[in-house]
Amino acid sequence: MMTIAYIISSLANSGPIIVVQDLAKMMVKHGHRVTVFYFDDKKELEFPCPTVRITLFSDFNIKDFDLVHCHGFRPDLFVALHKPLFCNTPICTTIHSYMFSDHVFKYGKILGNITARLVLASTLRDDKIILLSKNMQDYYSSYLSSKKLTYAYNSRSCDERIDLTNEEKKQVLEFKGNAPLICTVSGLNPRKGLAQIIKSLPLLPKFKYCVVGNGNELESLQNLASQLGVSDRVLFVGSKSAGYRYLKYADLFAMPSYSEGFPLAMLEAASMGKAVVCSDIPIFKEIFSDEEIVRFRLEDVSSLSQAILKCLESKEKLGMNIKLKYEKKYSLESFYNRHICIYNDMIRQKNGKIK
Repeated sequence: MMTIAYIISSLANSGPIIVVQDLAKMMVKHGHRVTVFYFDDKKELEFPCPTVRITLFSDFNIKDFDLVHCHGFRPDLFVALHKPLFCNTPICTTIHSYMFSDHVFKYGKILGNITARLVLASTLRDDKIILLSKNMQDYYSSYLSSKKLTYAYNSRSCDERIDLTNEEKKQVLEFKGNAPLICTVSGLNPRKGLAQIIKSLPLLPKFKYCVVGNGNELESLQNLASQLGVSDRVLFVGSKSAGYRYLKYADLFAMPSYSEGFPLAMLEAASMGKAVVCSDIPIFKEIFSDEEIVRFRLEDVSSLSQAILKCLESKEKLGMNIKLKYEKKYSLESFYNRHICIYNDMIRQKNGKIK
């Protein structure tokens, strides 16, 4: 049994925090003692263990734990400030994105490259750096010591007993009517590529598109739908807890991203047996085959519209195949087993013991 500290930015309902929530649940389920430390006062997710709010200069004794696992810049900086010169407690961090491309999308080329390098510099005192895929491990091998790098696929689990409220269900069913419905569960920002789906709708006159999520691109996407004359076929429902609830009423799940660390929303769709159409970026190619998803070329509306039609035509077979792949490789147990393997290797390298 291990005593584990997870250090995160907040308890907000966001991708990296959801990953830590799943990790904490599985560790507690298997008998480990877990404490989650966080900085910002955003409490949107519940954890099955004690949670403690901290600042960069809070008291923290690393030696109280068998292992410390960070997620993000401030957690890494916090550990760098508190780690003794000689420390037998292994420290690891998970990087959740392709830092340089993501920061350039967010901050522009010059500032984005600077901020990405600052984040990577904060990992210097970590013993192990966990990436989300083999492709991401290759990506970071140019910037970080290869000896420190490993990977662990994420997981997601959906409680399919949870349904939409009566009001939400009425809204989406009235909008859908008899049309095939595409659904996306996503933050609304340029990196997610949602404009591509809207641009494809003039070529897909029978389809409708439901967008679950919020972000700074909302107004731009609404204006695009209006300019293309498809506003009546695009429904923005806003940010929703357990957004996967909408997938029950969709025919297809779409993920047209330009970049993804690891596609949690796609895993949710896979766990529910939903047919998936997505961009042809490396992470999607690594985790699912052509028997399980339909891919399209980025910035190619014709390729996207053809992929959507193909996905609809084969949705039952695709849905069955992707669910089987999820159960085999991306279940919560697989997620837990991979992390425990990494943790035990780190502890053994530090002091020759396995917990």
